[in-house]
Amino acid sequence: MAAAAATGLALSACSGDDVETKPETAVNAVVQQHAEAIAAIAGQTLQNPNLLSRGCTGRAGETSKSIYTVQGVYNLPAPTAEGHLDVIARIRADWKAKGYTITDDRTVGPDDGVVAAKTPDGYQLDIERGEPKGFAVFVDSPCYERP
Repeated sequence: MAAAAATGLALSACSGDDVETKPETAVNAVVQQHAEAIAAIAGQTLQNPNLLSRGCTGRAGETSKSIYTVQGVYNLPAPTAEGHLDVIARIRADWKAKGYTITDDRTVGPDDGVVAAKTPDGYQLDIERGEPKGFAVFVDSPCYERP
């Protein structure tokens, strides 16, 4: 009986029973806003923007054409007057002040780090050292149902 209930919950997630309905253009706009906020804190301009919509996978591995997520991938140039870790520290402080949950926070080299967070509305944000000298920025939306 518990297995049947779990399967039913997983299927409902993919069928849209427990996800908000939102047009993809609106989700793209929120992804872009999060990326621009990160760039503003870094004092840089976003480069190489790439927004990709794809289907969400439910808890049991099921997929649906009407349930989707959007990922934004961007680059930021290297900081000019400070180190990468200084920029990451400012972004971390901003996210904490906004009440975001920090989900990853690592120093992985002398001036190399990663910080990631989840917003109260379910967006996943990530900034990390990119190659060769700048940053890679990732913004992932929660799952939504197309209207």
